Amino acid sequence: MQLTPILKKARVLRNFCYVGDYRAASTMAELRLDRHACPYNRATGTYWIRELDLHLAPAHHNLLSELWLAVALKGAGVTFRNCGSGIVADTGAFSVVVDTPEELFLLHEIIAGGVYNVVSGRQGGVVLDIGMNVGFASLYFAAQPWVEAVWSYEPVPETYARALRNFARNPALAAKIVPHDFGLSDAAGKLTFDYCSQWRAAVGISGLGPEFRRTHGIAESDISRVSVDVRDICSVIKDVRARYRQAQVIVKIDCEGAEYAIIAALRSAGLLRQVDAFLIEWHQHGPRELEQALTSAGFFALSLMPRATATGMLYAHLGVEGVNNL
Repeated sequence: MQLTPILKKARVLRNFCYVGDYRAASTMAELRLDRHACPYNRATGTYWIRELDLHLAPAHHNLLSELWLAVALKGAGVTFRNCGSGIVADTGAFSVVVDTPEELFLLHEIIAGGVYNVVSGRQGGVVLDIGMNVGFASLYFAAQPWVEAVWSYEPVPETYARALRNFARNPALAAKIVPHDFGLSDAAGKLTFDYCSQWRAAVGISGLGPEFRRTHGIAESDISRVSVDVRDICSVIKDVRARYRQAQVIVKIDCEGAEYAIIAALRSAGLLRQVDAFLIEWHQHGPRELEQALTSAGFFALSLMPRATATGMLYAHLGVEGVNNL
């Protein structure tokens, strides 16, 4: 007889004695939540997370499994508070609504992980946020004093609308952001793919594969099909350069597989060097193709997790000798 199931059952029964709700007792046992650190109110179905002074109503019980991310964000200076039926995270530079574990992960990646922590000594920089999602990265870039403008691209209507609501919470930063309700790829057209509201950042041309669905417990009923507009990346880069001739242009790409087509299109058109730096999260196909395209164009590349099979980060910069001659 295995010991683990016995211990789990014992924890459930012990928790039940205190909370009087079997489902809550099971959740607390499964996630190893301490009843003193996360007391449960049976009448309201709400957990109080003492360390964060945050109440999680049933609509936000999905955050319980990722509380460690919220605690790490607190260590990075982020505060959380209940606001109406939502939960607001305040980074000190901007505030956003956090409703899903994925959004906690994204905020942790940006604030605690510093994946886009670019520092420049030149003023007037322009950032293209390709794969805006709910706007966290756009707000982060807009909060940097050296950034003049952020051009952001998100094709999924529901996700785009949520980003606009986050921008509305931060009007001073929103004034720097130019949001676009379409995606970017190697050519203009339509793309259709699976969409799940709990995993907005994972949707794209790579799809929500069987392994991803199993890992995150995504049911078929959680999936819908969306058809979105995409535009040609080359025309966008030309437009940006026509408007900001002397600016540093930084392109952040997190678009679930479209990064390969984007880089290939810019390379084919001879436009890679119209960009000063790339911050790319690659997916599924590894970094090698991207590394080769960028280094052959004269970029210095820093490729993190090059042996990973699902995703990783790739940073590339032209350096002083790569300043564009326009």
